[in-house]
Amino acid sequence: MTPENIKILIVDDEDDQLALFEAIISSFGYEVFLAQSADEALDKIPIIKPNLVLMDKKMPGTDGIELCSMIKNMPKYVNLPVIMLTSSDALNDKLESFDEGVDDYIIKDMDHQEINIRIQAVLRRYKQNLDSNPLTYLPGNNIIHKTIQRLIDSDVHFSIVYADLDNFKAYNDQYGFAKGDEMILFVAEQIENTIHEHGNFEDFLGHVGGDDFIFITTPDKVTNICKSILWKMENKISSLYSDEDQKRGFIISKDRQDIVRKFSFVSLSLAIISNEDRKLYSIAEISKISGELKKLAKSKPGNSYVFDKRKN
Repeated sequence: MTPENIKILIVDDEDDQLALFEAIISSFGYEVFLAQSADEALDKIPIIKPNLVLMDKKMPGTDGIELCSMIKNMPKYVNLPVIMLTSSDALNDKLESFDEGVDDYIIKDMDHQEINIRIQAVLRRYKQNLDSNPLTYLPGNNIIHKTIQRLIDSDVHFSIVYADLDNFKAYNDQYGFAKGDEMILFVAEQIENTIHEHGNFEDFLGHVGGDDFIFITTPDKVTNICKSILWKMENKISSLYSDEDQKRGFIISKDRQDIVRKFSFVSLSLAIISNEDRKLYSIAEISKISGELKKLAKSKPGNSYVFDKRKN
């Protein structure tokens, strides 16, 4: 990560402090965004998708400690680095901050060079320790499993959607790995943006690996989200193909038996499992059901979604 690719959100209720640290952090080459309250920060985080949050410890209403705890308790932001801004160098203040998941602290009158070194160190640890997919930076299998298990153990209703690309291998073979990565990033972006547009703030998106994704929402939102994702796939996917392939509406590539044939454009199959009408007992059970549903979804041409209609 180079500074120009890093987004830092600064949260402080005081105008002068906000302006001061905006100038300091911008001088290091980072892209800076501002918020003046915890509520504003929580609204902006899904939109900005910052790489780090720098927040004041003492703010009216929800203070920095509470805001950090709120962020770290959401599965999709559990790995988002947080640095606390404080006027105090007292040990108790530092210990309280670290207890709530703060990654480091910065004293407001600290030397600017040390501030930059601390930011770099936190970002470096974040990159090294992040349980995420190295391409999309979405949460990986460890966080996915913990999130699902937490939902199974709770009393809330949820819908889990497994997303798998169709004809991706043919696209990857024809266009190369770089374009294949571009396709994966494109799909991740469509899913993430749609969840933000039509889902809940707490909804979760993870990258299982390869061309497989998983997202979790509530039963009342899931149909609208799935329909919107598939609409975007249907209407935007052609932009990733050459003019020649766009004109003919398919590509010519080799299948797994090394036979040259026509392949439709990449599409998305969605398998939807919910505990609204049946109790789900384990990740293994959910995985088995999703495998059956994905097979059914993939048997349909083009983009499709399939619900698990079984009940207890």
